[in-house]
Amino acid sequence: MIPKTSEEVSNHLYTDPSEAAEMAEQHGSTVVLKDFLTRRIPPVLRLARLAVCLACLAVTAQLLNRQSVAMTGVSLVWLSNGFLIGVLLASRRPQWPAFILLGLFVDVMVNMVLGDPPGPALYFGLCNMVEVALGALLMYRFVAEDPDLTQVRQLGSLMFGALFASSVASALASTYISFHGGRPFTHSFRFWFAADVLGIATMTPLYISFHFRKQFSRRSPPETILLFTLLCVVALGVFRMTNYPMLWFVLLFLLLLGVRLGFTASAAGLLAVTFIGGYLTTEGFGPLGRTFIGPLEAPVLIFQTFVALSMVALYTTEAAMSVNQRVMSKLSASESRFRSLAEASRDVIVLTDIQGRRKYVSPAVTEMLGWLPDELVGRNDLSTVHSDDVPKMIEMVRALRNGDQPSPLAYQALKKDGEYRWLESNSRLLLDDDTGEPSGFVFVVRDISDRRAAEEKMQEAFRAVELQAMRDGLTGVANRRLLDQTLRSNWQRGARDHTPLSLLLIDVDQFKAYNDLYGHLAGDECLRRIAEAIQTVLRRPQDLLARYGGEEFVAVLPSTSGPGAELISEIFRKTIEDLAIAHDVSPHGVVTVSLGCATVIPSIDKGENSLIQSADAALYRAKTTGRNRTRVAGDEFVIN
Repeated sequence: MIPKTSEEVSNHLYTDPSEAAEMAEQHGSTVVLKDFLTRRIPPVLRLARLAVCLACLAVTAQLLNRQSVAMTGVSLVWLSNGFLIGVLLASRRPQWPAFILLGLFVDVMVNMVLGDPPGPALYFGLCNMVEVALGALLMYRFVAEDPDLTQVRQLGSLMFGALFASSVASALASTYISFHGGRPFTHSFRFWFAADVLGIATMTPLYISFHFRKQFSRRSPPETILLFTLLCVVALGVFRMTNYPMLWFVLLFLLLLGVRLGFTASAAGLLAVTFIGGYLTTEGFGPLGRTFIGPLEAPVLIFQTFVALSMVALYTTEAAMSVNQRVMSKLSASESRFRSLAEASRDVIVLTDIQGRRKYVSPAVTEMLGWLPDELVGRNDLSTVHSDDVPKMIEMVRALRNGDQPSPLAYQALKKDGEYRWLESNSRLLLDDDTGEPSGFVFVVRDISDRRAAEEKMQEAFRAVELQAMRDGLTGVANRRLLDQTLRSNWQRGARDHTPLSLLLIDVDQFKAYNDLYGHLAGDECLRRIAEAIQTVLRRPQDLLARYGGEEFVAVLPSTSGPGAELISEIFRKTIEDLAIAHDVSPHGVVTVSLGCATVIPSIDKGENSLIQSADAALYRAKTTGRNRTRVAGDEFVIN
């Protein structure tokens, strides 16, 4: 009987010492071999699951690419390589050869089942495995130890590995295709490269996130389901519509998904958009599928570019948000640790008794406000606090006395030179060491004037951006959004005050012919000059000129009667005619306008659209009766 364990070997009594030594050597070799196989060969069940996943991904990609490959020989996306790279990054390196050999076997078998000869199937499989090995080696140092692809270094290694490994594999495959009578090298390279990069950049983060249980941010399941459903619905709608190019709408929802659910959701969303948009584009639908007449390469390449740009926008946004969160977290921790520093701190430390009389003020107050500490110690008044902030200060002290912990208070404090500065006070209640009763307060005061100034500048910038969003980019007058808001508010005001509201609808006569004759740049300049001319006539601040669309403008005239509006309309018409902008197609020889004028006393029973309809009807009569004239809406709309 041969002992099977080291204990049996040591306890077995052999009459021959050489026999004992031989058995110990055999047992040691068995243990070493078993350990070697365990470290280098993954469990069979895991290999089987991986083979099924790789086969499913390969078949899925082949089905998605079926139309584009059949028509142009190009692929939209290749998924299995990115998945296998994720498997390698989540595994011990001694097991990599087993996974790569399995990946090669699955790749070759799938290609042969789908009709590739053995030779090309094996060669392309080897190209894919070269890509997998290179990508994993380039990423392993940065990603494998502590995966978090929102970190800049790890995200950079992912993108560099995807680009470099895909370029090598694409070059190998494209060389083979070009030498064997296939398509040109550059044609094969760019599509193979794009498909593999997209596959790695989406599948590798997804596998790593789910393997290390770093899925979506902590949001409720209904919100997660709703956001993914909205993205899929939007993608279906955008890539199904042909007449309205709305690709930016998909990117908007991808950003929303990433901001709410995190990096993993961004990768999953990109994958969903790739499947939906790729399928519909190759089937001839959507803003790309029918935009180009001829081969399918251009729509496919533009779609891949769109997905790649969306990926860059999403991933860099996630990385920036992650960096910001880490910085804010460290800043908060640092503030909490060092807030209690007194003399060495530039913050002002104030100690008071329970009545609020100052017992100590740190020297930093002199640099901050100009006061000497002795000038403030012993006083319990709020004379240095701005009168607007005194109630807040009293409420904060009352909350401290009640045992509550108030939030930091921002207030204005008086400097010795008479100016005010913005300060922020963090307060704590002090307890007597012996009795445990409240004995006073400690205030840590810091200067936040620069922060407040920065916040005000940011608010001004936001207001400027908002104002810019309300202006027409060509003419500088109000756009449709501001027009709708202004017209609605004036309608409500007129209904409340029973005052008239007038509206002028202005159309440039024969503008299409002008564009055809002089060119679009001249047409743009013509619209700008017309807008400037009308603006010189509108003197009241409450009047508004807006571009309604194309060559049409709208003037909103609150508290203006019908005759007054008609007079202003004629002034508009004459002013534009006097510009003498040459227009050889026009019977007048210059650019002219037709105007429709309508005036009503707004009513809650009717909406502001009724006023636009009336002016539009009047404009139609002006255009059909010769142009270069003003027509007023019917008597039922006119205030006489």
